[in-house]
Amino acid sequence: MGKKLQRAKPFSYEPTKPLRYVLYARKSSEGEDAQEKSIPDQIQYCEEYAERTELLVVKTIEEKKSAKVSGRREKFTQILEDIANDKYDGILAYHPDRLARNSLESGMIVDMLDSGIIKDLKFPTLHFTNDASGKLLLNVLFAMSKQYSEHLSESVTRGVTTNFEQGKSSAYKWGYSRDEVTGRYEPDNNFELIKSGWQMRLEGYTQQEVVDFWLQNDVHRMTKITRKNKRIRKITISKQMASNIFASPFYFGILIQNEQEVDLRKISDFTPMIDEETYNAVQAMGRKKARVPIYSEKKTFYPFRDMVFCSVCNSDTSMRVGKNKSSDGTYGLTYRCDTEGCTRAIKSVRAKYFLNDLYDKLDMMKLTDKEYDEYSKEIDSHTDNNLIKIRTEKRSLEGRRKHLQANVDKLSRQYAALPENTPETVRTRLIQDIEELQSSVVDIESDVEMLKKKIANPAQIKLSKEEFLNLVNTAGDKMRAGTPVEKDILARKLLLNIHLDNERAPSYLWKEPFATLLEIKQINSGAAKRT
Repeated sequence: MGKKLQRAKPFSYEPTKPLRYVLYARKSSEGEDAQEKSIPDQIQYCEEYAERTELLVVKTIEEKKSAKVSGRREKFTQILEDIANDKYDGILAYHPDRLARNSLESGMIVDMLDSGIIKDLKFPTLHFTNDASGKLLLNVLFAMSKQYSEHLSESVTRGVTTNFEQGKSSAYKWGYSRDEVTGRYEPDNNFELIKSGWQMRLEGYTQQEVVDFWLQNDVHRMTKITRKNKRIRKITISKQMASNIFASPFYFGILIQNEQEVDLRKISDFTPMIDEETYNAVQAMGRKKARVPIYSEKKTFYPFRDMVFCSVCNSDTSMRVGKNKSSDGTYGLTYRCDTEGCTRAIKSVRAKYFLNDLYDKLDMMKLTDKEYDEYSKEIDSHTDNNLIKIRTEKRSLEGRRKHLQANVDKLSRQYAALPENTPETVRTRLIQDIEELQSSVVDIESDVEMLKKKIANPAQIKLSKEEFLNLVNTAGDKMRAGTPVEKDILARKLLLNIHLDNERAPSYLWKEPFATLLEIKQINSGAAKRT
């Protein structure tokens, strides 16, 4: 017999499972992509493309952070993790430059394509094929995006420097507006009132009295609508703003930027508000450095006074601090919102609710050497702002020194002109005044030299590695073990303020560099979980 035929199995069709795409739209909020499509436009183009090509889009994710530097886009990093965990199969984006403009992340994307973790990429502006030719094109486009980003940054920097040398700056100055055509400063409606404030200061009025004068005369400015500011706001002068005004040499004609200064008086169409002598005299009245409050035994000390605010009513007035007696007979530190109309469910909040949370936050700050290196790179971006402050402080001290030296010269001339019959007590007093002024001049010159060294070597602005690691790695322990005064001192070094919501949950406004440090720690802790 011939070979027995086997009965064929019935044919069954199993349709191919469609790929799951995540739609990713990014528009930087940092200025690099001002000409790029907006996020809604990107999403619209991608959705229309998905509909035409029958793609399965399971989620849309928007992000507003730059792709120039790796590791800063939490949402994009999460997308790559989700793809690795089989939540999505591919990415749909408007253009490859939305995915990466740096070598590290572009390399990660190509590597994940090579290993089959990312199964596909789709772009409505580009036909991509997941093969050798497609990956070559993708690499070329990533490289072009990186080169474009770097060239744009260089062009912007060069343009800013050129504008600055011509007396143009984007920084707002009270009493001046910037001409839309020339970009230079011109007196505005507040000019004479701000000028009157300088004269009041010269006559001995306090900064607060000058601020009150400005508020009574409705000195204000209106913000403009920009990509960062979506609504117009009215800004009035605070005491801190007044302090910055009276320290700024701009008002007699010196404009300061991070690495350079320009003398606006050499630009014929600039109108100084005051002369240099007036500036120097105001500096000589003494600009007090920010210090921890003096703790007097005559006044009851409460830690964190004027630092704790209610985030329910968002009042500008800090919560009132005091002590309340608990059921066990002990007294506990409390903060109470007395703002009229505040809808807080619990008016008083015990300090323990934010202190325990603060201890945990400080524990998070503990750094390894590797994390310090990341911090060091990040904090460089804040160095420019510090340089401006240092240059301004240097100018202020130099102005004060000139004024004091002029007084020394004046008293010396008076001493030389004293008649022979002048009482010895008068001579002695005059010599003491001269010596005190000369001593102050020497101290100021020493401070100026220190600031000059920081300007010449901006690296000095940052704490050394050992100093910084010691500070952040022991902050939590020091806060727990510290006395109320020590807790207060440490908190004022780290924080600008604390806000308490209706659930008594705290949020913090950190000073730099601690704000950046915590951001780095959060990113790294997320990465740790992924690995």
